Amino acid sequence: MDVTARAEPALPQPVSVLITLPEPTGADAIGVVDLHLIDTSRRDPYKAAVPRELMVSIWYPATNVAGLPVRPWLSPRLAQMYADSVTPVGAPSAQRWAFGPSHGYLDAGAETSRGRRPIIVFSPGKGLPRELSTAQAEDLASHGFVVVTLSHTHETSATEFPGGRIEESLLPPATDPGEDEAQGTTALATRVADTRFVLDELADLAAGHNPDADQHALPANLAGVLDVSKVAMFGHSLGGATVAQAMHDDRRIAAGVDLDGRLWGSVVTDGLDRPFMLINREGHDRAEIPGMKQFWAAGHGLKLNFRLNGAQHHSFCDNQLIAAPLVAAGVVSSAAASQLVGTIDPRSSIDLQRSYLRGFFDMTLGRYDDLPQAPANFLHPEMVPVP
Repeated sequence: MDVTARAEPALPQPVSVLITLPEPTGADAIGVVDLHLIDTSRRDPYKAAVPRELMVSIWYPATNVAGLPVRPWLSPRLAQMYADSVTPVGAPSAQRWAFGPSHGYLDAGAETSRGRRPIIVFSPGKGLPRELSTAQAEDLASHGFVVVTLSHTHETSATEFPGGRIEESLLPPATDPGEDEAQGTTALATRVADTRFVLDELADLAAGHNPDADQHALPANLAGVLDVSKVAMFGHSLGGATVAQAMHDDRRIAAGVDLDGRLWGSVVTDGLDRPFMLINREGHDRAEIPGMKQFWAAGHGLKLNFRLNGAQHHSFCDNQLIAAPLVAAGVVSSAAASQLVGTIDPRSSIDLQRSYLRGFFDMTLGRYDDLPQAPANFLHPEMVPVP
């Protein structure tokens, strides 16, 4: 969760900062449910004594949300851990800054008057919890998609399970490029297996079964809102590599988006025959991304590439929204933050990403017939098409 690893020491005076998520842009109210899933067919590759278990959040169009509690953006314990990761570089303690809530109502009934909705699966960057891409997930849900976000247990910095149990990362710091490569290879295989297992669980859920390991009561009509015949996926960093390889291995995934991630695996040489979009940061051209040049030449499906000017690697997750208020409050320097999240205005950045994600999934999941009809306005000066 290290947002400001390169930050300079903060000024000593106390500050008070409330960090908030931007409003979703769609018309639908948002419901969210957290599910505890256990894959009894697999042992955890990071902790072999136990079966593989995951936490996922399902964000969906909702109805009758009045009076329901709102899901925290980060739970109090995860927020404290996030603050602890920042404190060594001079940021204030969690008592001096806080996260606002999400816009998702816990366990709200699903809105089914418009039938079943397309599903979009999300995989975060290496070490990042699923909660740090909430701005993207909840916005897609506000436009009528069902979004399923994954935390990859024991690789993610911290995953919180029911009852408050925290499972932290078991990955040791990589000491050289070879070890980093080996960790990435193991993580990719694990993530792809996680993704395919979650797709199986979603199919069971759509058929009327409750996959939650603790039998948490499912929101009303949730099964009826899932269209398992229309599935796409997006991911940030290692999550982007997960998208590509999962698409290669599982034809249930019709389209994918890679947000500034390199590639591993057999998809590099085999390519894909389905739509794929890459959005990369400034100064990180496609030809310089490991595996991407070969993948781009091998694939036969629709491929789109945009460069987000002014962006850096953590511009593609909620860290961009967190860094900016801390800079404004004098907690971290603007120079340090720009190394992490670039110089693009974070609200403009998230607006662009939301728009491009929505337009791509509108097109590829059948809401619009072709790219020129998609409403996402794929023409913005900050988003540069890369031939």
